[in-house]
Amino acid sequence: MEVEFLTPPAPGGPLVVQAKAPPGTEWVVLFHRRAGETEFETLTLARGEDGLFTARAEAVLPTGVPIQCYVASKGAGGVSTLPAEAPTAFFNLNLPASAEPEPAAAAAAPPPPPPKPHGPIYVDGSATDLIHRKVAVPDEPTLLAAGQVRLVLQKDEEDRHLAFGARLVYSNQPLPNQARWTIGDIQATYAAGAHRLQAGDLMTQESEFTLGPGGRRGLDYIYSGQPTAAHLFALNTQRQAGLTGLLWPVEGSEAYGGSLSRLWFGNTLRTRLVFLSGRDDLATAANLVTAFALPVREGSTGALVVDGRFLESRLAVSGEYARSLFTPDALVGTPMESDQAWRLATQWTDGGFSAQAGYRAVGQAFGTVGVAFFTGDRRVFDSSVALNRPTWGLSATATDERTNPTGRVNLSQAWNQSQSLDARVVLNPTATWRVGLRAGRQAAEVVANPFIPFSNSERTGVVTGFDLVLPPQVVLTFNAQFDQLQSTGYTRSTGSSKALSLGGNLGLGTWGRLSPNLSWSRILSQPGDQQTTIANAFLNAQFSLIPGTLQLLLNGGASRTVLSTGTTLNAATAEGTLGLTLDPYLRNLARGSLGLKARYTRNPDFLGIVEDNRLFLLLNLSY
Repeated sequence: MEVEFLTPPAPGGPLVVQAKAPPGTEWVVLFHRRAGETEFETLTLARGEDGLFTARAEAVLPTGVPIQCYVASKGAGGVSTLPAEAPTAFFNLNLPASAEPEPAAAAAAPPPPPPKPHGPIYVDGSATDLIHRKVAVPDEPTLLAAGQVRLVLQKDEEDRHLAFGARLVYSNQPLPNQARWTIGDIQATYAAGAHRLQAGDLMTQESEFTLGPGGRRGLDYIYSGQPTAAHLFALNTQRQAGLTGLLWPVEGSEAYGGSLSRLWFGNTLRTRLVFLSGRDDLATAANLVTAFALPVREGSTGALVVDGRFLESRLAVSGEYARSLFTPDALVGTPMESDQAWRLATQWTDGGFSAQAGYRAVGQAFGTVGVAFFTGDRRVFDSSVALNRPTWGLSATATDERTNPTGRVNLSQAWNQSQSLDARVVLNPTATWRVGLRAGRQAAEVVANPFIPFSNSERTGVVTGFDLVLPPQVVLTFNAQFDQLQSTGYTRSTGSSKALSLGGNLGLGTWGRLSPNLSWSRILSQPGDQQTTIANAFLNAQFSLIPGTLQLLLNGGASRTVLSTGTTLNAATAEGTLGLTLDPYLRNLARGSLGLKARYTRNPDFLGIVEDNRLFLLLNLSY
């Protein structure tokens, strides 16, 4: 796969991401984050008629700050990333911010250049010290320190590629039963031509009814030849901690299997055979906390998956048939049963028109160890249609889902339906009006608690709103929602709700940004005239006091809740952070920031501490 980042011709313009992927690629996703953040956000690239995957990141990627990103794609040989050792390695981008016409902004110093590339060791660390608190808490830890050390090694020679990545994580306040130093993730990859061998922490996926998407640990081999591809794996069914199951799955929580796929008829049709067998102990999953005893599942699953694109990719068809031999709880001796599951979906896209329909039926005894929490005994139908024009758009969706459709005795039999109809009208180049209708129904043959008034009910609603865009940097959004709820179960209760919200973004050029949000809602239940009212106000703001050097971040809000009993609950939070960029003082060999954060909170009486203020000292370093 080849990826190209087309930077905007003018500062502040949108970044265009293009990926040239091999035939048979299902999807391409851009993972991105601001430098210094820990979590990645995603942006899906759309497939074009020329086979290119493209996305415009105008409303997603911020300008004027360093961006870290990588690209993941799902093809015939499974999921792959670019760079290959992602997410331990990534691309670095720095999009220029919009030019500010004011003289003061024009004279402002440009942001410092990004650090020089180095390696193979990367270090990130942060520390937060609570230096003042109005209400003292006995034995409260005041210093929170965390960090990670990453090792990234890579060697490319002709058609051979060797990569190794590891991450060691530190916390001075670890969770119970957790050490201060832990292994975050480790991955090793060797690729030669169409062959690829991976070990460690992997992102794997085969199909909906076999090996579902997720991060796992173990070993796999991928042959990405054309028109035939193959995948063999020995993986832990649940993510393990430390070095456990790093090269080979641990006993009692393993999945073995593979897939064989082939392209037909000029790469328009792909078939894939998948086989999976193993044992899954959910209690071995890292960071899983539950008060219930978890079962140990065991079984084997085989599936045939078909995906096709016809008529110049306007028509897409996908389907899967799977059969399993499965027991939901091997510890109590539940016998293995054989059952089936299948799905079929089709989508038509032509210009601004698109339509989709899908159906899946899962047998009551069907199960798989490749999905952590799998629900059997269900039938689901979903469909949608959309028509988009430059000045208007119309879309509709419908879903019908039934659990326990076979009517097993002493079990709940639920039926859920929902429908929606939405319209969009462009009133002028700056204003868009939206309106939509909602309807739904839920019913249960066996109700666990018949005194829950809306366990069987019908609901209707309407939503409307306006989007206002005022160049160059003002966006306002208004939404209103009205719902009616009618109980059809044990009690004949009715309910209604109203909700209003107003939010937006106000750009101040290179000097900052304001993001206010106001919301109000009221819920009324009958009989009894029980009324609850909630009002909220929030504000996020960012100011560049000295561009590239000194920033002020403000966020906070207040809420007021009036309960049906007449009790009023007020809460408020305000937080401000003054941050100094240390990059120039580090000679641009590393990144760093020093901050002072103040926080004020006010809570209702029953939450303990009613009013408090705290002051923190922050330090972040990245090399």
